[in-house]
Amino acid sequence: MMHCSFPDGHGRGETAMNRSLNIRSMLCSLALISLCLTGCEEPDRVSGPHDRIKVVASIFPLSDFVRNVGGERVEVLTLLPPAASPHVYSPAPRDLARLQDARLFVKIGLGFEFWAGNLAHAGAGPGLAEVDTSQGMEVIEETETGHGRPAGNPHIWLDPVLAMEQVKRIKEALVKIDPAHQAEYEKNTETYLNQLKVLNLEIRNRVKSFRVNAFISFHPSWTYFAKRYGLVEAGVIETSPGREPAPGELMKIVQGVKASGVKVIFAEPQLNPKTADVVASEVGGRVFLLDPIGSPEHEDRSTYLKLMRYNLAIMQQAFGGP
Repeated sequence: MMHCSFPDGHGRGETAMNRSLNIRSMLCSLALISLCLTGCEEPDRVSGPHDRIKVVASIFPLSDFVRNVGGERVEVLTLLPPAASPHVYSPAPRDLARLQDARLFVKIGLGFEFWAGNLAHAGAGPGLAEVDTSQGMEVIEETETGHGRPAGNPHIWLDPVLAMEQVKRIKEALVKIDPAHQAEYEKNTETYLNQLKVLNLEIRNRVKSFRVNAFISFHPSWTYFAKRYGLVEAGVIETSPGREPAPGELMKIVQGVKASGVKVIFAEPQLNPKTADVVASEVGGRVFLLDPIGSPEHEDRSTYLKLMRYNLAIMQQAFGGP
């Protein structure tokens, strides 16, 4: 596989150092706010039998997993705002406020939430549990990760088979917090896993009809998907998101894509596709936008199942077939 890495540089907006300083400042402010709020709370408040468990998830697909497992027993909030990229996102104070009274924080892991790890513990009370949904999984290594995270591709949720494992981990976490409703969580999980199995078979059958199967990624979001379903990720333009290549590096990228002969380039709506557009223009290719995150604001991507079928339809356009 061709990998086109960039020299060290800055992402759009704030640099990593500035984001780190901002986060530290917010953590200090939040600690003071939390102290004040704790002093004002009723000390003997008892949760009623119908109170829902407040769960905070880092990204929308995880929130949807939690809703399907927890049903009416959970209240789910998503840290990453709609249309934002988790790779260049910097949290605001209002995002931290969402962590108040949370019982569970659900994350991808693998350093994906470089912006959320410490925030979760600073923003919530001592009873916060955390589930790392990538724990124990065999991950695909990356040559460059950015943000100091481990060398592992974190985009596991875009492989429905691995998503099933994430759902199971979420179920286990909810059962641990709320064992009285274990049977309900297990029933919900079984129902949702069956829906994911149907999705998996649907994707397998559709991919078999594609006329071509090779693509260039703007960012390596679809590596697990490609491995699962026999597609070929022939190259990656931007291995470290938010860093635009220097002119000389861009020339090398164009040469590499030309050598591969691949004309399909997948970009993402959450990231600036300018470099992908330039590469496509130079090689006579075409850019297609695949959405790895989804959003409740877009009906056709308002659940994980809808999101994956939306992307499958885009792939059908890109690769051709009946």
